[in-house]
Amino acid sequence: MSVAQFLATVSGFSVIEPDDLDQISALMEQRVYRPGQYLIRRGEPGDAMYVIRNGHVRVPLLDAYGNERSVFRLGEGDCVGEMALLTGEPRNADVIAETDVRAVVIHRAVLRPMLNDYPQLAGFLTEILGKRLEEGGSFERVGKYRLLGKIGEGASSKVYEALHPGLGRAVAVKMLAHSLAYSPAFCDRFLEEARLVAGLTHPNIVQVYDTEAAWATWFIVMEKVAGTDLARLLRARGALPPAEAAAILRQLAAALAFAHSRGIVHRDVKPANVAIDAQGHVKLMDFGLARPIPREPGKARARSIDGTPQYVAPETATGRQADGRADIYAFGVMAFEMLTGRLPFLETNVVALLKAHICDAPPDIAALRPDLPPSLVELVRGTLAKRPEDRLSNWERIEHLLDLDGSAGPGPAAVEEIVRLRFPPEASGRVERALQTLAAELGREPGVELARARLEAAKAGGR
Repeated sequence: MSVAQFLATVSGFSVIEPDDLDQISALMEQRVYRPGQYLIRRGEPGDAMYVIRNGHVRVPLLDAYGNERSVFRLGEGDCVGEMALLTGEPRNADVIAETDVRAVVIHRAVLRPMLNDYPQLAGFLTEILGKRLEEGGSFERVGKYRLLGKIGEGASSKVYEALHPGLGRAVAVKMLAHSLAYSPAFCDRFLEEARLVAGLTHPNIVQVYDTEAAWATWFIVMEKVAGTDLARLLRARGALPPAEAAAILRQLAAALAFAHSRGIVHRDVKPANVAIDAQGHVKLMDFGLARPIPREPGKARARSIDGTPQYVAPETATGRQADGRADIYAFGVMAFEMLTGRLPFLETNVVALLKAHICDAPPDIAALRPDLPPSLVELVRGTLAKRPEDRLSNWERIEHLLDLDGSAGPGPAAVEEIVRLRFPPEASGRVERALQTLAAELGREPGVELARARLEAAKAGGR
């Protein structure tokens, strides 16, 4: 088996086109090591990575005093030396052959262009680093923060619990995947998230403390939130009691209202991005898609449809730049889900799901949940309006509708307008059509009631 054929079986390298892999492999070399020989020595420059083709190696891990505290072993298809190669830092561990070992050696000048051309290979390095971290390997720190273990992951990042050694404070450390770290645009977005959230100091928004550059990628250091996320809570319990749902939604509304007041739209409001602790305190998380609110929303075309399809607003689904009202629509989808135990649209095909957000009326929440207070029915109907201009978008009104015990004080006083209309009998058809159009238009406005009555025309000589 040639070097190219072997690498085609290794995760990360298998994504490279065969012709490219043949050309790249010609620039690599193979080395043979006898038992006890060092592939890598601690402290030496990291100028190459090794892919083990045959045999096994041991990697002893040392404590602060230089004593061996644990050992992990690697075999066929495993990589070693990749992080020091990428970072340019000295090797932080010895790698010793336990058996006869044959390894493919990939030098920095060969690897770096591959990472730019094949981000999946860079993503493979993220998996290796994550594995080292999770197994308690040689990567124990990010800057001044001591890593304790993984607490979550997504498509673009992994999140670890860590400890600030000086303050003794537990934090969450979010690592940008290496598959994206080599994309300048995505790096800028990742760091923009840190800058945006660092400026949002609110009790219902996760606080960002710091950023670190380490292990050939970027890390955001943020507040560690105890408890669970709302998505897990809903999977475990289904529909929530109205009072409990309203209490969660009120805190989420406070977070979004604050972000919008600072000119920021979240753009990925969903249960997985809402943390809840044992006392019911809510924190809005993950501003990775957040952007400044556009000056003229709806006019310019967005470069991509960002967000989670189940919660995306109709204007976002049609490719328009969205403002805070897109967050409110997602908020309405969440409210529907929390109160009914299901999403308003259940299509599994993404295109069909986006079309449903644009065109289809959601199921009547009052029919699905007849016991709901009228204020929550009004909230869901208003926030799920298709057109942004028709959507319930006043945060004070939203807060009032969520205040089931009246603690937020009375809502705004209702205004009543009486219009008297006289018309000759021959105009009845045109008037009736005009009134039907008016009733339909006003019926989309949350909180508006329309009443009609007909009076007999005064007789001649009467009053």
